[in-house]
Amino acid sequence: MAVEEKDVAALRRLGLTEYESRIYLTLIKMGPKKASEVSFFGQVPRTKAYGAIRELERKGLLQIIRGKPELYAPSSPSEFLMPLVMKLEGEVKESEGLVQQLAVLYESSKYIRRDVASSVTDFWQIEGRQDVVSKLNQVMADATRSINYYTSASGLVRAYKAHSEILEKARKQGAVVRVLSSITPDNMGVARELSEVVELKQIDNPLKASFVSVDTRELVVVESRPDDFRTDRGSDLAIWTTSKVLVELHEQLFARVWGASPPVDLSGRRK
Repeated sequence: MAVEEKDVAALRRLGLTEYESRIYLTLIKMGPKKASEVSFFGQVPRTKAYGAIRELERKGLLQIIRGKPELYAPSSPSEFLMPLVMKLEGEVKESEGLVQQLAVLYESSKYIRRDVASSVTDFWQIEGRQDVVSKLNQVMADATRSINYYTSASGLVRAYKAHSEILEKARKQGAVVRVLSSITPDNMGVARELSEVVELKQIDNPLKASFVSVDTRELVVVESRPDDFRTDRGSDLAIWTTSKVLVELHEQLFARVWGASPPVDLSGRRK
């Protein structure tokens, strides 16, 4: 048999159909073949073989050798399949980052409710954007070791408006200030300004919530309502916690996402 099922499964993960995978593997292992041979050795129905062959040609994975009979030859796996592998790896890393952030959001969302039990003494609820901004400034003003700030594209603009002086003060006090955010044309100017104060990296699929941890001792999770540029009004809901387990979880996940995120070219392109 020219085709192994595990190889078919691997190519299907790269976006090929089952019949395309079988035909391509057959040609790679056996060299140029005519349609009847491709169908036989690849175990592809004759009625399906021609459609799969044409699609492989369209994708650049197959070349047609004109003649009587017409033969089909495979294209270079390195040239045409490796870009698909790289794309898949990027998507997996992106998904991993999202899952890690969702884990923090999942733990935090248990407490972002109006019915937070009064017996839970290391969680405090804050309502209203101005009160949330005030609490964030208070928490970050005491930073001496680290601030890890995860926010949305609009959240980056709010952070610049409301917290840039506090962040700069924290840095001068010796704290490492790291910010993860989406960088867009709308916040590029702010990103340039903040990059003078903080270490800045981009994340492609940010959550709507913001997470700010300070010195591995406290964490603020903010649900922005709405997620806009304003700092003076909004019905934000936040939870401030000193729960050691949750704060450490956030910082561990933040470190992983930070390590997997590329620096940002502030001309608008990634480095």
